[in-house]
Formats: sequence, C-alpha cells, structure tokens
Amino acid sequence: MKNTNSKGLSYEDEDELVSESTTDAADKEKLSGVIKAHMEDAADFIQQIDADRAEATNYYLGKKPGSTSSLQSEFIDTSVRDTVLFMLPQIMRVFFGTKKVVEFVPHSTEDIPVAEQQTNYINYLLLEKNPGFKVLYDAFKDALVRKTGFVKAYWDDSITATTHEYSDLAPEAYMALVMDDNVEIVSEEATMTSTTILDEFTGEEITQEQPISYDLVIRRIKPKDQVVIESVPPEEVLIDRNARDLNTAAYVAHRMIKTVSDLVAMGYAQDDVEEFAGSGNSLDDDTFASEEARSPVDTLGYPDTDDKNVLYVEHYLFYDLDGDGIAERIQVCTMGNLNIVHCGPWEELPLTLFSPDPEPHTSIGSCPADYLMPIQAAKSQIMRDTLDSLGHAIFPRLVIQEGNVNIDDVLNTDIGQPIRVRAPGAVQPLTIPFVGREAFPVLNYLDESKENRSGVSKAAAGLNADALQSSTKAAVAATISGATGRIELICRHFAEGGMKSLFKLVNSLVIKNADKEEIVRLNNEFVTLDPRYWDSSKDMVVNVAISKSSDEEKMQVLAQVATKQEQILQTLGPQNPMVSLGQYANTLGKIVELAGFKDVSAFVTTDIPPMPPQQPEKPDPAELLAMAEIQKAEAETQKVMVQAQRDVVDAETDRMKIIMEDDFKRDEAEADIRVKAAELYAKYGTQVDIASINALMERDREVLRQVAKTQAQGLFTNGSGTG
Repeated sequence: MKNTNSKGLSYEDEDELVSESTTDAADKEKLSGVIKAHMEDAADFIQQIDADRAEATNYYLGKKPGSTSSLQSEFIDTSVRDTVLFMLPQIMRVFFGTKKVVEFVPHSTEDIPVAEQQTNYINYLLLEKNPGFKVLYDAFKDALVRKTGFVKAYWDDSITATTHEYSDLAPEAYMALVMDDNVEIVSEEATMTSTTILDEFTGEEITQEQPISYDLVIRRIKPKDQVVIESVPPEEVLIDRNARDLNTAAYVAHRMIKTVSDLVAMGYAQDDVEEFAGSGNSLDDDTFASEEARSPVDTLGYPDTDDKNVLYVEHYLFYDLDGDGIAERIQVCTMGNLNIVHCGPWEELPLTLFSPDPEPHTSIGSCPADYLMPIQAAKSQIMRDTLDSLGHAIFPRLVIQEGNVNIDDVLNTDIGQPIRVRAPGAVQPLTIPFVGREAFPVLNYLDESKENRSGVSKAAAGLNADALQSSTKAAVAATISGATGRIELICRHFAEGGMKSLFKLVNSLVIKNADKEEIVRLNNEFVTLDPRYWDSSKDMVVNVAISKSSDEEKMQVLAQVATKQEQILQTLGPQNPMVSLGQYANTLGKIVELAGFKDVSAFVTTDIPPMPPQQPEKPDPAELLAMAEIQKAEAETQKVMVQAQRDVVDAETDRMKIIMEDDFKRDEAEADIRVKAAELYAKYGTQVDIASINALMERDREVLRQVAKTQAQGLFTNGSGTG
C-alpha cells in the first residue's frame, strides 16, 4: 500500500502502522508525551479562538446581542449576516465565473499538452468528482464569519459494502457475477433440474442434477480509490500557537468523531476500535460552546446505538522518528484518550487554510465579522432605544387617581374599550415625546463605519451608473470600483493562500496514487490520461477575475480588441507576427465568459494549436527539368546575342576603318592631282579642271560607303540567326 492516505493506513512495508523506532514501550511513551504536550497547548490556544468564533456565529445567526431587559425591545441588527451574504456571491463569482479555477503553467513548449491535461483533470476532480462549489462555499463562509476556513483533501482507499439480492439468475450470469473479486456471496439457493445422458463407455443411462437458475444475496466490497475534497469545521482543527502559517506549523491536528464502522472501513481491526468505543461523545467540554453555536438546538448529543462513536485524532508534527537527529513531519493517529494506533512519516499536510485577512507572523488572522460585531451591537442598542421611545410616544403611560378608576378598565388595552371613572380627570395620559429622531444621525454614522470596515456599500451594490444623476457615469463607476477593493483583496488572499495550496495538494495526491490509465470526459471529449507521468513541480496560476473595471467595461474593451484582431488577420493573414488564431479564439472565449456562459466550448474552440510556418511546396521533378531546359536555352540565346553584338561592333569597326583608309588615299590622290596640275601649268601653261576631277572622286566615295553599309547589315542579320 502507498503512503498517501490521510486516513492513516496506506504505507509501504518499511512504514508500517508503528515503525521500528517506536515499537518499544519507552519510545512509544515518549512520543505519546510529546503529542499530549502539543495537543494541550494547541487546544488552549484554539479554545480562545473558539470563544470568538462562537460569538461571531451567534452574531451572524442574529442571536446576539440580546436584550438586557424583558421589558425592552428585542430588536437585533443583522449587519454581520447582511455583509457576509453580500460578499459571498461576489467571491463565488470571482472563482467560479470561469471554467478553470486554476491553471498549471508549462515549463517548456513540450509541456503544453500535459499542462493543459493537468489543468482540465484537476478542475474536473474538484468540480465534478467532488462537490467543489459547496466545499468552497462552506470554507469561504467559515472564513468570513469564523476567521478561518479549512478544506481537507486526501486519497480515500476505504472500502464500501453494499448488499444486492438477485432471483432467477441464469447459470451464465451467476458465474460472471461470482467471479468478480469484489463480490462476496452471503446466501444462495439453486433451482435444479434432472437430465438423463448416455454413458459412452457402458451405454447406461445416467441421471444428473443441473442448476437452471439461482437465487442469491451478495455483498459487493469495493475500495473507493479516489481523491476526496471536503470542508472541515474550524473547531475541529488544532494549530500550534507559535505557528506563522499552516504548512510550517510545528503541530497541526484534526479532531473527528467517527463511528466504529467508519474506522473499520478505513482498515482498522474491529476489536481494536471497539476498545475505544464511546469516547466520542464530544470533542471536549471547551469546544461544546462552539458546537452549540452551529446547531439549531441548545445542546448537541449523539443517539445511543450499537455503532458507538470514537474520538479519532490525526496529529501532524515534526519529530525525529528515525533517530537521525533531524525532525521530519510524521502522522500519528490516536483513538480515545490519545491511544496511538498508527505512526509513520508524512509529506504534505492534507489541510489547507483560507483566511480573509491574514495577520503577519501568525497563522490565524481576522475576519469581517470581527470588525462588524461592535457595529451590530451599537445599532441593536440604538434601535431598541428608538423603538422603546416610539412605543412610549404611541402608547403613553396613564396617571390615575386611585379609588376613582376601575383598574381592570385601565389595564385593558383593547382599542375602543371604555374606562369607568367616578370623577372627571381621574385618568390623565403621561405624555412622553419621541426622541428617536436624535438617533438617526448616529445610525447613519454607524452605517458609514460599517461600509468603511467591510467595503460593502450602496455604491458596491451594483447601482446603475446611468440612473445616478448627481454625478457623472465615470465618477460613479470609479466609486463602485473603489468600493469593491476590500472584497477583491479577500479574493486574492483566498487565491494565493488556500486555493493554490489545495490544487497543489490534489495534484500531488493524483500523481502519487494513480496506478493505471484512466479515461475521463474533459471538455466534451473522452481523453485517455496517465497521471503517473505528470510533473508535480509545475507552477500554478489561480484565475481570479479581479480588475478595477466592471464587466461592462471589460466587454467593451474585448469587443474592440476582437475587431482589431479581425482586421489584422484579414490584412496580414493567419501567419502574421501580431495576432494568432489562438489569441483571437481566447478573446472570443472571454467575451462568452463575461456574458455569463460557463461552457465556452459550446460556442468557440479555444484550444487551437499554434500553426506551423508554411513550408514552400516541393516542385515536381518534371517541372524542375523543364525549368532547367528553359534556363539552358535562354543561356544559349543570350550567348548568341552577345556574340552577334560583338560581330556587329567588329563589322562597324572594319567599315569605319575602310572608309577612313579610302578617305586617306583619296586625300593623297587629291593632293597628288593638285601637285601634278601645278607642274603642268608651270611647264606647259595648260589649265587642269580640278573641280571635275574632285566630283568624280566624291561620287566613287559615296558608292563605296553604301556598299560597306550593306555588307555590315548583312553581317548583323546573319549573326542574329534571323536571316
């Protein structure tokens, strides 16, 4: 068996009911003495707290402060109850307004699916497998009225026994039923029938009796094997007076009144339990007053039945059980007058504490009832006096002349009845003026004091800001937000104190005690999970919906955010770096939650995995080959074009060279002609027509240029591949 059952019986072999270090009488007596000293000191400390708790409970129930005289008005103000009942709906809405009360934070991206699974499953255990709403409601009310609220979580492997009766059961169904390991047969009766068969070897007929139906009574014994979460009355818990908080307290105890059958179901031997039967008539005489404060009757008692009650106490203290010089937390279970029935090491306290107003350096703080009880007492007294004054003004006392008045007539207060007198003026009213008006300013002052002490005011009552014409809507909204600050602080104390510890404890219990996979329905889907491989060290975030803005303002802001997100997704696409589809879904989910719908999954799916970045599609090999051929052809064409351009440039260069050489030769020839003409004129006196010669030469030059140009164009056309 495993060592996580807070009932005290599940331990490994090395941690049996009484460990080896405490088997001898001396060690057991020493441990018993330590427990007794711790328990007496803690009980004395809690006894003082219990007196305050009982008084606060009576104030909450409207039983105090009572009238000091039977002739005075019996009016009792209910400021404590009114304030607590106003706070509770807001506190419950803060924690249960969302589907997930607590979330587990993953350590890395690989832990996201497991953390989401842990979150859903632990919330499922609290809200569906256990009456989580009722449990926390009780704890919160205890905390607001009686300083502290306690919730206990433990792995319950106790057994349940149920009896079932069957008739006319077929043999096949009978065999399937009795083969169940959890079934024990109490009684059975079979209906037989005779059949005749032929013996294969002898050939003789043999008559056999065979059952055709069964009538039986069975007892089904089945272990619960589940996490149990329950609220604990504050007067049942003992805490060391020097403790600064519950988890580090040197001593914590849970006192319970159990029946013999309860303890036997937990695994204790019946003979051992019956030895202490009858010791659980009450926790003790000192806590009887606090028990009476919870009960509608004057005294508490238990019926005299065969199943006797037993005082059963679970002690959690730091003690050197193994003798290594280091004190470890151990659990010691006792029955009756501190008779040790179990002892072993322990890890986590099964109790969590909720405190609305913790005090530094002490485990038990204050609560709104502590601040409001003086207000309730003062208002009760003032209202009594006011009503008494009003009564004297409405029904004045009478002054009578003795002997001249019929006394019976005077004492008869029926309306319209005559008073018989013997002389006029024998009866005179004693006029007493009504002075209750003077108390109204004092009542207004006390109401203001109550608002300041509790944070509950008319502004915090949810008045419509548009209906208040004496101030702007923004100013009234700020007033309402400021008035709820005290309640928000209480919610934050509950979240960071008890709620986080409770979920951590439940998560640890599931991980340590789970022994197989489980199929559960989470978020309208059947999920297979195995808590044995979960990480118990994950951080937790408590979803406390606390903000200075009202729900209407939050809705407006979320609507604006959703509009911007839609624009970004439409413009930049789902792979944009600003907004993902998951973020947009979360926005829509918050809008649905603020609208009052708890099951967001019925409207929008918020569990959207992040979309991976789009990878470029791999092209088809045939397309790659075609693209390569095209690129190759383009490269060849480019090469031909470049070569053609080079040929054109070379041809043009050659053409220009030819023209220049022709011009040079013609210039030389022209110079020679002029020299020759000059010589002929000087020698023979003959005049040469040089202009005609130049014209002929220029004609030949133009013809040569046209021929060169035609040759160059032909070369370009052939180089480009088009001619």
